[in-house]
Order: sequence, then structure tokens, then C-alpha cells
Amino acid sequence: MSNRTWTRSFAYFTTTVILLAVVGFANAQTLDLAQKIRTGTWKPYKVAIGDFKVVGQLSLATDSLAKAMQRIVTDDLDFHIFFDTIPKSQFYLDVWEIKDITPDVWQRMGADFLIEGDVELVGGDVKVLYRIHELSPRIQELTSEKLSTTVANHRRLAHMVSDAAVEHIAAEKGFFTTRIAYVSAETGHKELYLCDYDGANPIQITADKTLNLSPAWDRKEEKLLFTTYRTGRMEVWERDIRTGKSQPISTYPGSNNAAEVSPDNKEIVITLSKDGNSELYVVDRKGKVKRRLTQLPSIEVSGTWSPTGREIAFSSDRAGQPQIFVMDSEGFGVTRLTYDGKYNDSPRFSPKGDVMVFVSRGDDGRFRVCTIDVTGQNFQKLDQTGSNENPHWSPDGWHLVYCKYQGKKSDLYIMDRFSQKIKKITSDGQSSNPAWQPYIP
Repeated sequence: MSNRTWTRSFAYFTTTVILLAVVGFANAQTLDLAQKIRTGTWKPYKVAIGDFKVVGQLSLATDSLAKAMQRIVTDDLDFHIFFDTIPKSQFYLDVWEIKDITPDVWQRMGADFLIEGDVELVGGDVKVLYRIHELSPRIQELTSEKLSTTVANHRRLAHMVSDAAVEHIAAEKGFFTTRIAYVSAETGHKELYLCDYDGANPIQITADKTLNLSPAWDRKEEKLLFTTYRTGRMEVWERDIRTGKSQPISTYPGSNNAAEVSPDNKEIVITLSKDGNSELYVVDRKGKVKRRLTQLPSIEVSGTWSPTGREIAFSSDRAGQPQIFVMDSEGFGVTRLTYDGKYNDSPRFSPKGDVMVFVSRGDDGRFRVCTIDVTGQNFQKLDQTGSNENPHWSPDGWHLVYCKYQGKKSDLYIMDRFSQKIKKITSDGQSSNPAWQPYIP
């Protein structure tokens, strides 16, 4: 065995011991399912989306609303890694002279589950009664529920139906009602924006007319940390989305950058250069330094918490070129995770705890979104078109949002963690720095 091979093997072993013995948050079911999806031995649930029918007074507006909600639920589940939607087979219906598509008809068309709904418009409110049927091995109703909201929020209502389908069919939590924070230069300045997970309902939330970057969500409230030059210096501020108010958090001399809130919402890992070069620190929620994590002449950036908060991953050029390292949250037990790729940056732990996503620069100068197990094994390149940066996990740990650069344009894309399903969600050509909202209690 060569020295390099032995060194790499020993590093893999050390990483495994530290991350699995100390962290231990990736459960066996997640690991088993991920392996089956990766190898193609797991098959998605086949789901039919039946017609969302109008009840009460029929009108063009109600009919249009019902069809729109049906399309949203279909698009939601068609994107999810756990589902394949079954289209209505007009040929099948014509051959068998079927006019009313009942659950048994969907069963014969290959569906395992059926989702259907009744939509009613009452004044300025829309109400939907959804039903989820299991079709195999026998037909039975799994659940039903009546939901309501204003007509303006009908998309959220449809996303709630999709979330219910994920919960009752896959026994996982859905993410369709979460939002994505990002940066866009559409106004001529890089401002913060929010949109639904699928890119709908974009809204601008800052108007600073300066450079804003790196949004990061609070773990319990609708607040964002972000890097800004609003005072002419690189500082970290906090934005309350509900009130529209911003306040400074970290304004030390030098650069204040790339802040991320800990899972318990009590601390922030941040990159500061106040003592010289860029190093990682942990500060409290008001920005007071609690501890310095790294103390080397190399550059340490992109700090990110593990789901338990006991570990922090980061990027460092201490090995010559940027690579991904992991340490405990006190700054001890530093272990190198990546050996494949000459330039690796922007790590993020999956909420499931089993995988880390990061970007790796290829020989062509382009960045690729990659994943690697927390043991240092299974290095995987995902979407390999364009140059892809700033990956961020969905709260369920099975999907990702990232920025794709093509020429001078940049837009946001979402995909599952195996890059089987990829979807573009912005089209202004100036979007970047996405951050997917976590589950907020």
C-alpha cells in the first residue's frame, strides 16, 4: 500500500470514528433508503392526482382555481424524490369507454395512491376538502381534511395538500410550504428576496441599494442573517421579515461574513478577520465573541453546523488548496473530510446528518455541486451543466437549491440529492446565494 493510499485510508477511518461515534445522528433507515435510491433498487410511490372538482356554485373563477390547485399539487409531487405522478391515460379511457375515473380505474392505470379534492369558493376565501386513497393492495381512504384560506393564498393551500401527501404516504415531513431566501441584482443592486420553494411569489425584502450577500435563516423565527455593505464595510446584520426592520449583529474591524445560526438558535458561527486573516469564531446572538475556533495562518471560511450542533464543518486552505474539514464546536478534533477534488468549498451538513454537500472546482474552472458521506466516502458530482455554486439543503434533507451560472447569467435551481429531478425556479438571470428555510417550530 502506498503512503498516499495509507494516509487516505487512515483519514477515512478517523473521520468515520469522529463523525459517526460522536455525532451519531444519521439513522439506519435514512442510510438504507439513500443507498437504495442511489443504486436504483428503490422505486418511487406512484401517485395519481385526480380532478379537483368544484362544489357549490360553479363559475369560471372557481373552475380556474380548482385546476390551478390540481396543477400545483401535481408539480409538487412530481418533483419530490419519493414520488412519480401517474398521468391520465386518454387512450386507456377511450378503449374501455370510461367516463368517470374512480379509484379502481386509477389502480388499473398503475397508481399506488390517489389524491383528489373538492374546491369551494366562499366570498374571498377558498376551501378544499382533500382525500388521499391507498389503491394497493386494496382501495381504502387514508385520510381527508378540509382546509381554507384566502384566494390570494391558494398556492399555499395546494402546497399544504402536497405536504399532507408526503406525510401520510412516505411518513416524512413535506417542504412545499417553506420558502427560499436569495440575492438578486434585478434592481441594479444585490438585494435580498424571498420566494416559495418553487420560485413563485418572489418578493424583495431589502432596498439598501448596496451589496447584500449570504442570507441565513433563524431557526425559530422568520428572520435572516446576511452580509451587507450598507455602512461601507462588510458586516453581518439581521433582518426581521415580519417587521421589515434590520439591526447590526457583527461589526468588528475587518470583514464580518458568512454567518450561520446554530441548531439550538443560541449561537452563530461566523468568519471574522478582526485579528488578522480570516478565521472562524462562535458569537452569541448579539454578536459577542464566545470563542475563536481556528488559529492558523491559513484561511478558514464557510463554517456550518451539524444537525446536533456538536460539530462544525468548514473550508480551509491549510493543505494548500481549499478542502473540507470538520471539528467539534469548541474547535478541537479537526479532521479532513475531502480528498477528491483540488478545490472544495461551501460545505453544508444534510439535516438528515448522513451526507454533506459542497462545491468542487474542476479542471475546466467550473464548480460542481457534490455530495460526500460524513464518513468521507461516496464522493458524487451532481448537476454537471454550467457552473454551480451556493448549494443549500431543503429542510427534509432529500433536496437541494443552488445557483447555476451560464455565461453572465445566474439563476436558482432545485434538485433532489441524487440529481434525478432538476427544476429551474428563477429566470431573471441575476439570482444567487439561496438559503432554504428550515422547519420553524
